[in-house]
Amino acid sequence: MNMNKELQNVILAALLHDIGKFYQRTGIKLNLKDSGDSYDYNTYTKKSAKGINTHQHAAYTAKFFREFLPGHEEIEKLAALHHNPENADNDQQRFLANIIALADRMSSGERSARDEAEELGTPQKEPLSSIFSLINLNNGKPAEEYYHPLTWLKPTLNTLFPVKDKHLAFGKRSGQEAYRQLWERFISEFRRLDRNDLLIQSYYLLYKYTLSIPAAVYRDKPDISLFHHLKTTAAIAACLFKLYQSSQIDEPKIKEILANLVYTKESHSDMGNSVLAKSDFLLVGGDISGIQDFIYQVTSEKALKGLRARSFYLQLLSEIMARKILNEFGLSEINLLYCGGGNFYLLIPQIKESEEKLAAIQKEIDEILLKAHKGKLAVIISWQSVSYHDFFANFARLWEELGAKLFINKRKKFSSLADKSNIHLFQNIVLGPFDTGGKKKGCEICGEEISEEERKRCSLCESFIEFSSEIANAELFLLEPKEKKTLPEKDITWQDVIAALGFQFQTGYLNTQWRHKALILNSTNFAGKYRGFYFVAKKTKDLDGNILTLERMANKATGIKKWGVLRADVDHLGKLFQEGLGNNKTISRVSTLSSMLSLYFSSRISQLEEAVKSDPKLNESTNENLVDYVYIAYSGGDDLFFIAPWSSLHDLAKFIYDDFRKFTCFKLTLSAGIFLAPSKKFPIYQAAHKAGEAEDKAKKEGRDRLVIFEETLPWDKYPKIKEIITLVKNLLNGEKGKSLPRSLISLLYQIYLEKELKKRASSSELSMERVWRFHYSLKKLMKGLNDNQQKDLERLLNLVIINYEVIPCLNIATRVADYLTRETKEVYNELS
Repeated sequence: MNMNKELQNVILAALLHDIGKFYQRTGIKLNLKDSGDSYDYNTYTKKSAKGINTHQHAAYTAKFFREFLPGHEEIEKLAALHHNPENADNDQQRFLANIIALADRMSSGERSARDEAEELGTPQKEPLSSIFSLINLNNGKPAEEYYHPLTWLKPTLNTLFPVKDKHLAFGKRSGQEAYRQLWERFISEFRRLDRNDLLIQSYYLLYKYTLSIPAAVYRDKPDISLFHHLKTTAAIAACLFKLYQSSQIDEPKIKEILANLVYTKESHSDMGNSVLAKSDFLLVGGDISGIQDFIYQVTSEKALKGLRARSFYLQLLSEIMARKILNEFGLSEINLLYCGGGNFYLLIPQIKESEEKLAAIQKEIDEILLKAHKGKLAVIISWQSVSYHDFFANFARLWEELGAKLFINKRKKFSSLADKSNIHLFQNIVLGPFDTGGKKKGCEICGEEISEEERKRCSLCESFIEFSSEIANAELFLLEPKEKKTLPEKDITWQDVIAALGFQFQTGYLNTQWRHKALILNSTNFAGKYRGFYFVAKKTKDLDGNILTLERMANKATGIKKWGVLRADVDHLGKLFQEGLGNNKTISRVSTLSSMLSLYFSSRISQLEEAVKSDPKLNESTNENLVDYVYIAYSGGDDLFFIAPWSSLHDLAKFIYDDFRKFTCFKLTLSAGIFLAPSKKFPIYQAAHKAGEAEDKAKKEGRDRLVIFEETLPWDKYPKIKEIITLVKNLLNGEKGKSLPRSLISLLYQIYLEKELKKRASSSELSMERVWRFHYSLKKLMKGLNDNQQKDLERLLNLVIINYEVIPCLNIATRVADYLTRETKEVYNELS
């Protein structure tokens, strides 16, 4: 993407305008009047009413440029003058500095410029409050504070998990020492960045090092990271500059807006006539329609070979659509606010031709995807006008309104082609070409007709199989714009679709020749070698490095040999954005919340093996590590889809639930569904559908729970159910002595059925007689058992019946224990 040099300067200056806050907190001294070269840093500071120099972080920003980015004086001035544009060297510099000053205020949602005297004591002692700890979905209960440790970003996210102790957030060091050590690492890597690609590489380095640094420590909670403040400031500044290029704003207009920000601090009654009411921005969203059918509507076990590629292809389409729009408007990926789960959101200027350009892109995409996927897959683009005032009021409302628009427009997919000029396209693709008729051979994976009798798979499915292998082995990704190519009439591959959209995608290894343009996968160690980094959960191999098969996963299950599917997603997502942030719904907070959620499902899940292996308790119910034979079909945005040996799925689901709860400060929950495939050749799409139904059932019955065997298990009940499973399994397997007969399972089933009968009779209590019969039956099983086993059996009795009531979800515990202890090589024909 060719970008105007002046625009690049503005974006880089906005991106680095508050780097001085990071530098200042190291405790390194700054002489405002540098005696070494007679440089006057007072140009960038302000004087308080008491004559004290404030806003010294701006002077530190200038110091950063002079020490580590010499020769960029113009960018230095634009970055460091964001509190004092009037001290610029010339009119144009002053105007551009005012653009950054306005973008800074719009990003933070601050109508009046605060000074550093308003900060809470020493900023070095105040860590970043987790955005999740401020979420309030529970009727106004006071929030419990959690803090992100001050550290750099690692793919496991282990060091980013929030803590309750401020001192722990600094690693038991002084805050100043922690900042100094982090700064030294940052500078070491900054020196290695390619100066010819400084904007994007700086963006990724700031992502790595400033994600857990608070942007400001005011009397409010410091919940916005420096990274998200810098990113959104740069995105807004880029839009403002584009508005300037299209003659929609000038310096008087910028100054009028800044003046109105202060004027409307207490009252918004005049907003209708205010300059702040002008909608100079567009929030653009994209949503892929047809995801479920495209990923899961495959008809054979061979479908697994290309499944991960199918889901990643959708992720790639989202990235391409977003970048296609940004390229059209001459903007960088910094203006991409969110991309994940088949959705994207970005910020662009509302210039005269904006909506026409977006409509043209929609039509182009519709034509290509209609030809390539015959109407089964579409990308919907919608947009929402954004005023200056919206940045200071309720940006989350716009986010939600745009989401609602996308949902409605998904029902009108391909409507851009609904005119006479496209009637032949619809006739040929929707109605199908008319030929001599007769039955044609179908692709063994997707079922689409194929013309060549000797082939078993269509060209698209064949290309996905090859792509899955590439993704599994990839260490680098490269997505770049290329000259558009015409989509072939037949034998279309995923590469053909990407090329028709004007892009090329490649995978590679760490030493690939084009590595300097590429993103390294699941690592943040990019400086000096690669352009940036990218997180993707792509585990599809077994321990021997082979792509997993359904048979392999089934045979690796403990007990009965079955594979299963786990699907899970975040609860109350809509409510989270509508209500969760209270009155603090600025663009920076919305961006922080959405990206932190996405970070968990991309980065953390990509490192699931390491996370699970650090917890040995998780391996009690299997002979293998829980994730050794897991196939991650998809994880991103706010949901996931796994295929694995059935025996690992329930424990894995609980681990992810507990882990996610910790990451989100115990404010958010997950609902999940598990389905066990009844046979090896059971279609993946049906298993996915059944697991989806189970997940929906969990949502309908109150959320925050797991559904397995069509029965709902609240997560807080899981530990007792797990204890019953373990006790029964150990007793049947003779872990502490002789093995008990399987009549124990039958006895538990009988108790469960007795409970169900009582439930239908509107009673939950068992009769005294039934309780004693159960007790007597267990006592008979105790004969010949050692003390430890007798204690386990007594414990089982006390868990199963409490005050004449059978524990809820006993059926789940019994069935899991039953399946775990079956000595079968393969059992595929039994319904589950």
